[in-house]
Amino acid sequence: MRRPVSYACDPAQRYCECGHCALPPARNIDLEAVANLNRATTVTATFFILLATLLGLMAVGLLRTEGAMQRAAIINQENIVITKGPTSWH
Repeated sequence: MRRPVSYACDPAQRYCECGHCALPPARNIDLEAVANLNRATTVTATFFILLATLLGLMAVGLLRTEGAMQRAAIINQENIVITKGPTSWH
């Protein structure tokens, strides 16, 4: 004697145990659009990071150049003071 097997299928909730139910089609998610958005976002973020790095390096170089110019001006002033001192014959 065989008893029939009962399954707890619910096609409306996309659940099937028997494998014979007609389920509604799955949602179609456009993964290509998500990939393109991810690619564009990554490229933009990378561009801003590289731009910030470049601007930072330029700022450091400018500060170092200004400091070197100030030191050179101070040295030139000291040289002028030394050469035009009381021992100078000019």
